[in-house]
Amino acid sequence: MDDPLFRHHDPDIPPLMEPEQGPQSELQPCPEPDTNGRRRQPPVWFLLPVLCICLFQVAVLVPQIAHLNIGPGRFFGIADHQDNTHAARLNRAVSGTPRYPQDMIDRHIEDHVTVACRIDAQGRSHDCMVREGHYAELNQAARDYVVQASYFPAMRNGHPVSSHYRMHFNFLIPPDR
Repeated sequence: MDDPLFRHHDPDIPPLMEPEQGPQSELQPCPEPDTNGRRRQPPVWFLLPVLCICLFQVAVLVPQIAHLNIGPGRFFGIADHQDNTHAARLNRAVSGTPRYPQDMIDRHIEDHVTVACRIDAQGRSHDCMVREGHYAELNQAARDYVVQASYFPAMRNGHPVSSHYRMHFNFLIPPDR
């Protein structure tokens, strides 16, 4: 009784149950092999969108992460020795725009004016002086703007400090006048 299909039936052991045979699914054909007998690979254009997404993430996200100043030194208590110094900046949202005197526009007078001053740690201007300019009315308009404007103070190692500041004005008449 070496027949492999013969099964001895022991009354204490339940008979083996054969799985039910459901409807057979249709077989799908394999891709046709190329001339060398290998299966065809997906075309290169198929991988192009994945490559573009990866390059976008590297170009956009890595600089944002680098700006956070996160690195091994932060985790192991090693201080990085970057000088976190920023110059004073004009707060454009609050300061508005400089006034171009109407009589200078009417006379078609244009000029370049430079005003220098000191911005304190609270963002206020002091000691403002015109350094370059040829017309008293334009010089006064530029100086008045610098005096009344609001600033973000200069920062050194995370703390506001007083600093020197220069603002350049180009008083130019718009072409439609």
